[in-house]
Amino acid sequence: MINAIVVIPSLPKDRRITNNDYQPTILLGDRIFPEIQISQSPVTNSLEIILTNITEKLDSLQKDFTDLKVDMAEVKTELKSIDRRLEKVEGTQNALIKDVSDLKGAKSLIIPVVVAVLTSILTLLVRSIPNP
Repeated sequence: MINAIVVIPSLPKDRRITNNDYQPTILLGDRIFPEIQISQSPVTNSLEIILTNITEKLDSLQKDFTDLKVDMAEVKTELKSIDRRLEKVEGTQNALIKDVSDLKGAKSLIIPVVVAVLTSILTLLVRSIPNP
């Protein structure tokens, strides 16, 4: 951190101050920098113009803020809609998982049914062969 001190020279009371007499000296730590001068440019804009500019900027910021609020409300609405659709998809997924598990149960029943049908056909064929 740099500590800076501005030293302003004092003049006797009987002497008029001119721009050349009023040169502040800036102290940084233990070094003196008299060549650094503070600019003293006059303010050319009136206070009314500056306040008008500030008011216009505040109005613009207020409009932008209102637009952001509206956009945020739209995003919230879309998010709620997406959330509802996601819940529907999750419900459909759960139903499909249940159906697939039911199909796996049916698949395990298909094999015994096929074996039973084949056994019955073989039994009919064997009985149809004449006995000597």
